[in-house]
Amino acid sequence: MAQKKTVGTKDNRQAVRVPIQLLVDYRADGHYLFDFCRDLGTGGVFIETDAPLTLGSSMELTFTIPDSKETLKANGTVLWIQGKVENRPELQPGMGVQFAEFTAEQRQILEDFIRRHHGPKLKDESGQQHSA
Repeated sequence: MAQKKTVGTKDNRQAVRVPIQLLVDYRADGHYLFDFCRDLGTGGVFIETDAPLTLGSSMELTFTIPDSKETLKANGTVLWIQGKVENRPELQPGMGVQFAEFTAEQRQILEDFIRRHHGPKLKDESGQQHSA
């Protein structure tokens, strides 16, 4: 029997994310904010924050790829939220943001970064291989 996945959880990812810590600037509802991301992929980013936006919120993100110094800009949508969990300090509060819009050039820069640092093929949580 096939398992049904719940919308709005990190388990619905289509793209593999890789661990990285970098500063992400984002603008939502007229406010400029910045926090660190914990992981990054071609499909989205997890932003650590004690004050995540609501599910479905749209934002404009800006971040710099560390080794190339290329600054990328994208639109994104909050797909899931991780709140604080008592007795689970490894679960950082924050929000999973799916990229909604990237130029072809920016997407290529991001894919190249992931490939350089994590190989041409990456495995997701289920062990399936995906191109970066």
